[in-house]
Amino acid sequence: MDAGRKFFGRERVIYEMVRGVLAPQPQSFSLVGPKLVGKSQFLHYLASEDGPLLGEEFAGQRPLAFEDGARIIVTWVDCDWQDARTDLTDWIYRQIQRQVRTAGVSLDWTGIEAEATNSRRIWRIARALREQEMRLVLLMDNFDRVFEEQWLRRDTVDELRPLTLEMALVVATEQPLHDLDRDLAASPLFNVMTQVFLGLLDPQAARTWVLAYADDFSGVSALADALVDLTGMHPFLLRRLGDILLEVREMIVGGGALGPEHLPLVRLRLAEHGRLVFETSFRRLQRPPARIRPENIDRLVRSMLSGALPLTAVTMEESAALNWLINQAMVICCVRGQQSGYQFFTPLFAEYLARRWQGEMVASAPLAPAPNLPDATLDQFSKTEAALLRYFRAHANQVISTEQLLAEVWKRPDASNRRVQEAIRRLRLQLEEMEQPIGAIENDRGRGYRFVPANASA
Repeated sequence: MDAGRKFFGRERVIYEMVRGVLAPQPQSFSLVGPKLVGKSQFLHYLASEDGPLLGEEFAGQRPLAFEDGARIIVTWVDCDWQDARTDLTDWIYRQIQRQVRTAGVSLDWTGIEAEATNSRRIWRIARALREQEMRLVLLMDNFDRVFEEQWLRRDTVDELRPLTLEMALVVATEQPLHDLDRDLAASPLFNVMTQVFLGLLDPQAARTWVLAYADDFSGVSALADALVDLTGMHPFLLRRLGDILLEVREMIVGGGALGPEHLPLVRLRLAEHGRLVFETSFRRLQRPPARIRPENIDRLVRSMLSGALPLTAVTMEESAALNWLINQAMVICCVRGQQSGYQFFTPLFAEYLARRWQGEMVASAPLAPAPNLPDATLDQFSKTEAALLRYFRAHANQVISTEQLLAEVWKRPDASNRRVQEAIRRLRLQLEEMEQPIGAIENDRGRGYRFVPANASA
């Protein structure tokens, strides 16, 4: 397995989750981490045939009752898929049904189908599997959308509560569930979950990952410390490092080993590859959760742009904001000579942030959202178009980049720009046909789009 695909530094989390979901009383988990930190790859790894839940290589690490991976049914669901948005519980039921049938497990499907709701059908499958000493594990990626769009009603949540007694549930979100919806997170279905944060790697794990490239790239071992610092121990940058080292080697005239003289070029390419992470983090800084005071974020960011923030310089009032920055994989605690203190995870992000912060980030005075449109007006749009329109109205007269829309509206910063272009094309057509104009979407060539309210465009 190549270095870019291994899960360095996640061994403890994998062990705890595997033991938990396969315990006599199944344990459920909430996997929390910012975009691009590797949550989706982590869930795919858990669900893969050669992964820790099903693979023969890991049989000895699983509880005795489940050493045979054939006794485990793993179902992976992406809550951001269109079919999941249409009817989440039906989509989950169909995916579980397909997995169980593929595994060749015999169940009373007639009785299961006779149940009144999909929630009951899922529960009955999980109960039947447990009676056969099997375990159903449900992995739900992009679970934020369920909370944000309220795809689960409270009565459905209550109906699903018995599931935690029969199966294991692992959900992946960008924020803790209580930040997404405090009331729903307090429901019996979710308040029993063990919260696990997935963020930056520890220095030793990052170094091991860097050294794994040494087999393919001569000279990496001597540059390991510098490469760990530049990647900031971020899984996305460490995964991209292999591609960057290949680029650099091909640029070196005459070939040869990588040396200190090539670090400026590696740095340059890392800064370019890392723009997706940096842009996503910057946008997140502009929209902290309601419990975090923006002025505290502003003070901390400005302090760290000037250098490492001493450990003793953080006030009690700023501690919640600092914890949030750490959980968002933006800040590390470094104890190393004159650099001791809190600082941004890589100097590349600090440089990017210094360029973007001035004039664009006014955290102490966040934008007030535009008044909500009447439900009757939004009903004529699809969910995506309605969400896009709400976002444009909340940022009226501002230039919004395609990358920002993918990150904030679609929650998919790595998706194709065509997704935005097509949605805006459809939204424009509908806005033009409205009897009472709301506004217009303008192009700002090379920068993005601007929504101009009707009263401003008149």
